[in-house]
Amino acid sequence: MVNVFLVLLILLVIFFISQKYVIKEDKAKDYSYKIKGPVLSSNETSFYHALVSAVGEHGIVLANITMDKVIRPRDIRKKKDMFIASGKIARSYFQFVICDARTFEPRAVVELNDGRPLDKGKVDREKLLIQVCKSANIPLIGTTIKYSYQVSKLRRLLAAHIDLIQVDKEVRFCKKCGSPMVVKVATMGEFKGRRFFTCSRQPHCTYTENYNVVFEDEEEEFES
Repeated sequence: MVNVFLVLLILLVIFFISQKYVIKEDKAKDYSYKIKGPVLSSNETSFYHALVSAVGEHGIVLANITMDKVIRPRDIRKKKDMFIASGKIARSYFQFVICDARTFEPRAVVELNDGRPLDKGKVDREKLLIQVCKSANIPLIGTTIKYSYQVSKLRRLLAAHIDLIQVDKEVRFCKKCGSPMVVKVATMGEFKGRRFFTCSRQPHCTYTENYNVVFEDEEEEFES
């Protein structure tokens, strides 16, 4: 019994010594660091500049910002569940976040697809990305690298989700009856808040069209 007590006493002494000298010394030590390199890859940098041009003065673009800076768990009462939910978003990030230039309120999340295959970690992040954006009611806009040199089309894509962004006035005609089309905003349903084109002859003609639609002939003209 005495031997056990002595062993415990020795362990406690070692613990306090290590806490006082070894660990404290490590915390006070000045380590050296160096810059890893550009914060964004070359593709991400090109797209970032296009995104800033498309957003204009009405929005601020943030890149690679951790999710917990933008969203937080809700309707969770248990501390354990809150800890797990907070940890999930603290370890992941939004690639690009567009905020109101005045209030910095998040308006949309933009995800760039560079065409590379996704490993398991990226697949898990993509699933989390879709789930948290849907839960927090933040528009999630997926784009490709081609929009880096198609700013006008990128602006049209963003304007369908963000009312801060305005595009050049566009005249379209109904593909069903040929009448002029008008721009409206959805007031209910899955696409609430989004702009869309509808025939001016409603309710006689119910044809509608996505605000950010890209016509095939425009694609062919650009790529040729």
